[in-house]
Amino acid sequence: MIMWLRLAGALLVTLAAIGALEYLGVGRLLGGRSAEDASPAAQARAQEIFWMSIFLVVWATSILAAMRRWAGHFHSFAVRQARRR
Repeated sequence: MIMWLRLAGALLVTLAAIGALEYLGVGRLLGGRSAEDASPAAQARAQEIFWMSIFLVVWATSILAAMRRWAGHFHSFAVRQARRR
């Protein structure tokens, strides 16, 4: 449950940061043009890159969590083996 609360908190912070940057007009400064000026093909490519990056971040986070979980299992197993000797 705590993991989901952390994930929701991180998502809210990210969305707030994106909203603040858009409100301040930083997107236009970085992009050089408004959303209306960009071609639909460029917007589609940007959407693909955005969703792929989201997928990779979630994937990497889940792999890291699994590795940490297994490291804990291996550590406790090694401790039990050392106590037997």
